[in-house]
Amino acid sequence: MTVIENKNLINLFLGHFEKGSVDQILETMSDDSTWWVNGKPHLFPFAGLKTKAEMRPVLKELFTMFNGELKMDLKSSIGEGDAVAVEARSRGVTSSGKIYENEYHMLFRLRDGKITEVREYTDPMHAVEVMD
Repeated sequence: MTVIENKNLINLFLGHFEKGSVDQILETMSDDSTWWVNGKPHLFPFAGLKTKAEMRPVLKELFTMFNGELKMDLKSSIGEGDAVAVEARSRGVTSSGKIYENEYHMLFRLRDGKITEVREYTDPMHAVEVMD
């Protein structure tokens, strides 16, 4: 795939993420894909390395914590070869009424029109504080 096609797939992924569409998010990923989030898993349960299958319940749990969508504002993206790097900002309202705003740097690796790897760098302590 071209860099533009790869970036388009990532934009599609982020659009599904915004809507909390777990099935559609996972459809953009290869069966052998992994998703890593920075942080200590014993302090932030979303942290660590997970397979695509392990991400389904994680994403379902995440989206139940919000009233409505988790808006993802794409600040920039850079693509080269099989990789796309994204800088984004999220905004949402939790079910307890708190405002959740976080910054992200995400590195995506792609193969044959599917995401094979997500590496997500974010502020896990903000997430713990707001989603508690």
